[in-house]
Amino acid sequence: MRAREAAACAFAAWVAGCQVVAPLPDAEDGDTSAAGDGIDSGAATGDAGAGSPESWVPPTEEAGPCEIAACSTHCARSMDLCELTPQYPSVEACCTICEAMPSPEGYAGCRAVETGDPAGCTAAGPLGPEGDDGCVGRCEAACALYAAVCPIELADIAACEALCALLPAPEVFNACGSLTAEGSLGCSTQQIYAALGAVDKKERDKVCRDILEGRCPKPACADGD
Repeated sequence: MRAREAAACAFAAWVAGCQVVAPLPDAEDGDTSAAGDGIDSGAATGDAGAGSPESWVPPTEEAGPCEIAACSTHCARSMDLCELTPQYPSVEACCTICEAMPSPEGYAGCRAVETGDPAGCTAAGPLGPEGDDGCVGRCEAACALYAAVCPIELADIAACEALCALLPAPEVFNACGSLTAEGSLGCSTQQIYAALGAVDKKERDKVCRDILEGRCPKPACADGD
């Protein structure tokens, strides 16, 4: 699901995980163990031979943090390996950002997180790749997010990407670190994160204006969160 109800105004609804419990093996409808006989449902079938467990716990299948599998892989690895230099303020924000892309698979596909060093995490984060061969690059990602979160005063995506391309990409980006370079691509990305977490439209619109004017207030998270 690419667009959610909350995506048009700050993406306030986050993805929840779920579990699917597998049925007991060879169980039939209505098959239950006799009460009080000390035999549990896992041993109630036929011959419980030597070595059979006294009880059987059905396995669980855990869903990823995101609704789209490619985003789940990217976000889980990014939050795990890049703990010291996070590229997203939270795994929920990562899922929302990835799933809001024109091609979530194209966004995650060119951001394989393979190392936890700061430069490696930045290269595998939203400001890493330039974008080619189906990859959603840094400027396409930034402008797509700005258009979704801050629809005010945006000329068009192409103009946004042209302006974005003039900004140098940081060698190291930390979503939770304080920035002093106002008007930078890193600052704008942090501001987009802040707009995602805005509690109401008035607050979000203020952050959106800050982005347009190049201001860089506090990030949406802080080192050590």
